Amino acid sequence: KKFTTTDTDILFAKAKDKTERNITYAQFDKLLDMCAEKKGLDPAELKGSVVSSGGPAFSGTKAGPNKFHDDKNQYTGVHKEGGPTTVDSVHPSASFGSAPEESKEEVKGAKKAKAASTTNEPAGSLNEVFSRFTAGAPDMDGKVFVKFCKDCKLVDKKFTTTDADLIFAKVKDKSARKINFSQFENGVEHAATKKGVPMGELVEKICLIGGPVFTGTKAEANKFHDDKNLYTGVHAKGGPSTGGDGAISDISQLCDRTDADVRGIKK
Repeated sequence: KKFTTTDTDILFAKAKDKTERNITYAQFDKLLDMCAEKKGLDPAELKGSVVSSGGPAFSGTKAGPNKFHDDKNQYTGVHKEGGPTTVDSVHPSASFGSAPEESKEEVKGAKKAKAASTTNEPAGSLNEVFSRFTAGAPDMDGKVFVKFCKDCKLVDKKFTTTDADLIFAKVKDKSARKINFSQFENGVEHAATKKGVPMGELVEKICLIGGPVFTGTKAEANKFHDDKNLYTGVHAKGGPSTGGDGAISDISQLCDRTDADVRGIKK
């Protein structure tokens, strides 16, 4: 109660140099004297107590007894009978079913699917590019304008998506959320100025790309689907369905769809 951790911090701050975070032995000895004064003890008595403690004390959790580990009479398997390993050895050629092994290429392909993207025919004019990005609509919103800048490779270190947003806000009407073709053309001109390239050169590049680019994941080959020699059951032998006799294959087998009035009472 006479000496708290706050007192320790205050006395440490007094003992150390102003710009330092650590103290020397001489400052540590001085700090012990100040601690003794604060606690009302003789400095020699306090220092003797510190020396007798021996050093820092570390604490931790001691594990409790566990009969399955401590009592060897509970051991089973190779822990009891002995053996080279704690698991049964499995021969590398052992098979767990009749399915053929997958090749390394198939496993690698399953983990890393290929990205597929659409390509467009070159456009004849900037107006045609505008029409392709808007799907024939007469105007374009800000999200599509940014996509246009990305897909047509306008975005780089000199021209970012933030620049595209700012240009869109500059060319559109104040109260509008979309731009028409004339404003779109004005936006492309601003982009050319920002990138430091001639307008004609930029339009030519845009028309060469032609339109929006859509990306997705292309499915890898799957031998259990593609190789019909691996088919089993009715997929291989044929049959009316993949279920047994009386299997439900349609919701009409569960629902009563006979005529009823508006309250659901059967006629």
